[in-house]
Amino acid sequence: MKNTSIYNVKLAAALFFAFAAFMGGCKKDASGQAGVREVPAVKVAKPIHKTVEFWDDYTARLDAHAFVELRARVGGYLQKVCFSEGQLVKEGELLFVIDPRPYEAALASAKAQVKEVEARLKLAKSNANRAKELLAAKAISKETYETRGSELLSAEAALLNAQARLRDAELNLEFTHIYAPMSGKVGEVLVDVGNLITANSTLLTTIVKSDVIQAYFEISERDHIRYKSTGLFNEIDVDKKTGPKVKITLLDSSISREGKLTYFDNRIGVETSSLTMRADFDNSDHVLSPGMFAKISVLGEKAHPVVMVPEDVIGTDLVNRYVVVVDKDNVAQYRAVKVGRLIGKYRVIDDGLSPDDLVVAVGLQRAAPGSKVSPTEIKFEEK
Repeated sequence: MKNTSIYNVKLAAALFFAFAAFMGGCKKDASGQAGVREVPAVKVAKPIHKTVEFWDDYTARLDAHAFVELRARVGGYLQKVCFSEGQLVKEGELLFVIDPRPYEAALASAKAQVKEVEARLKLAKSNANRAKELLAAKAISKETYETRGSELLSAEAALLNAQARLRDAELNLEFTHIYAPMSGKVGEVLVDVGNLITANSTLLTTIVKSDVIQAYFEISERDHIRYKSTGLFNEIDVDKKTGPKVKITLLDSSISREGKLTYFDNRIGVETSSLTMRADFDNSDHVLSPGMFAKISVLGEKAHPVVMVPEDVIGTDLVNRYVVVVDKDNVAQYRAVKVGRLIGKYRVIDDGLSPDDLVVAVGLQRAAPGSKVSPTEIKFEEK
């Protein structure tokens, strides 16, 4: 019984305060009697209507336009290094010399062999011509004539083989001088003079061509479908290395520059479920280095008009994202909206609002849908 009494007292107090709060919000007439409830004041604003373009940001890995690991085609002792580590070299510039003397000797031997075979061929031709005359005079048998012809063919084949060996010896001698296959920055000398070089195996140095830097990045399946619908991929010409404009900014740095999308892979990665794309950037000043990471910005959607409101005026319930608008009769109305991208503190409204709607910006908690309000129009700050 005691507990029931306490409960009744608390309930009566709660009802009293609720009634007092309600009466406090009501106006009184001249006689002091309670009158009509005061209409709450709110501030409203029209959505921002402007033309914007949308940039998508990804993390990119920078790589060189070309990279070469330099190895010798012939073996031997390294005789000379003709460059300084880290310098820029031009295509065709001499970098290494392998001791050429064994290959010079091999070349001399191959030349001598060619001379010897040429002499045998000359004799075989003479014998074949003589045999032809003797066969016409019936001085030799047909079998002997055919034997002389076979000797001639054998000598001709031997000459071709000797000439091939000569060309091989010339190439081996040429390969003792190692030239830069492309222009770029040469790396560390990995073998000192005097060491034995193994053909096609020993790594001598590396060359990086980075006057053009390439940025590789991954896009999701969702972005892949979106870019197809916007026609982004159709603007990329892989052969001419031209495409849509992109921007790159180094992480933790203010260094940025513009480039072009030049490549996209032919399939979605099985392990990553993403598509690899590449952009090229001029790097003639060699500020960008292979191996760096950067933020790359792709123009995902070209400039078009949108409607935006601040993110904090958009509510969320169990079903929709919504805003509260005030109609021409100053009545607050619930308006479900379809939201799009976030640009700074503003959210793009894809559907549900027009540029002429008045959205409750201040006093949202006082603007109950269906109730009368007293609106004051302001403007959203455009940034």
